[in-house]
Amino acid sequence: MNPTHAGDLVIAIDVGGTSIKGELVDGDGLVLTRVRQPTPKGDKTIGAIAEVGDALLTHVAGLDADVVGAGVVVPGLVDAAQGIATYSSNIGWRDLVMAAPLSERWGTPVRLANDVASAAVAEMRQGAGRGETYVGFVVIGTGIAAALVVDGRLVTGAHGEVTEIGHVPVRPGNPCACGADGCLETVASASSIARLYAARSGVAVTGAADVVARLDSDPVAREVWQEAIEALADAISLLALVANPALVVIGGGLGVAGDDLVAPLTAAVRARTRVVEPPHITVAELGDRGGVVGAALLAREPWATS
Repeated sequence: MNPTHAGDLVIAIDVGGTSIKGELVDGDGLVLTRVRQPTPKGDKTIGAIAEVGDALLTHVAGLDADVVGAGVVVPGLVDAAQGIATYSSNIGWRDLVMAAPLSERWGTPVRLANDVASAAVAEMRQGAGRGETYVGFVVIGTGIAAALVVDGRLVTGAHGEVTEIGHVPVRPGNPCACGADGCLETVASASSIARLYAARSGVAVTGAADVVARLDSDPVAREVWQEAIEALADAISLLALVANPALVVIGGGLGVAGDDLVAPLTAAVRARTRVVEPPHITVAELGDRGGVVGAALLAREPWATS
């Protein structure tokens, strides 16, 4: 007898700066199988996404359920209505048509959205934002971006679903991949923290987590970390003054720092935010699964285009 699952199945794919995560998910949110592979640069990304979806679909045979849709979430600017990934500085694409060719290949409707927006919706509904009405979500990984969710719905702008907070100029003298100077990402992204530590200490590290692990014993690690905290506080206090969310959830690779991040960042934001109530700051509950959880929600509900 074929296994029975709750409701129809969806494909959920989260394209990150370093890896593509895919899951096959049933109607109860149960993950039936997972696939992960490295993210290539530029237009080659769509081929890798297609391969991840293909691999997930091989597991559908023999299941008493059908695939009814797919959610694909990607970094950078997105035209969700047209299914086009319009720009990603970190991966290096412009105007990459995704939804239509993937839908044709997989034989199911495909919805496209931004990965930060996806994780924000997921955290609001199933993670750290449950019970809140107005949440700012800041992802700190290869890059930095933010999204706002009100009453479970994503707040969208005229040209996208996220605020590109990572490109707020905060520290002149640091060239950014976007072509500007001094962007937040150049000093406070997880990748930049690792890069700056290695440059100053002469010690190679695999990521920001290695820098955090050295905070108690390494003055260079503390210096780089504090600079990142101060830059983040500049940007988040701006978000607080302009949008004034009650809660700011920190996701992405830096979220694993826990209280080493939350405590000094809270103090620094409070010191900068005098005319509005500063937001409570916490880390994401869903960890690095936020984007793919949101992609599964997207496959069933077009939150990115509503």
